[in-house]
Amino acid sequence: MRCPRDQCTLIEPGSPQLSLYADNGIHCCEKCQGMLLDAEAAQSSIAREILNQMHEAFTVEGNEVALDCPTCETKMRVRTIVFRKPDGSETEPIELDGCPSCSSFWFDADELQSLTPSLEVTEEVPEVAGALAVLIQMLLLLPYRIF
Repeated sequence: MRCPRDQCTLIEPGSPQLSLYADNGIHCCEKCQGMLLDAEAAQSSIAREILNQMHEAFTVEGNEVALDCPTCETKMRVRTIVFRKPDGSETEPIELDGCPSCSSFWFDADELQSLTPSLEVTEEVPEVAGALAVLIQMLLLLPYRIF
């Protein structure tokens, strides 16, 4: 499976580098540090259910983008998503690329990093990818709105 941004091979969810990959169905790009979430690959039933619910928002709405879904090669669509934190405030809006055909979503690393300003991109890709995977796991537990 290839990254939709730079065509590098994605790290598979079963990677021994991080167990959260498998729990949430995460494929990670070592080069751009973007992450693909795939409901079918998620071992966690909670993550799978949330991703399938989010998928409905991409089946008929959103603007088509020039990204091919790494899972099924359909053109992805973009929507804006905001998560509501436990204190009632909302995260900054991020653009989420989702596949209208399968339940796959692409999170660009810079979008995720905007939610955690202290996270710096370094040469230690597994550490940054690990931190972003934890962020995704936390986001999936929050309520969200898709525009």
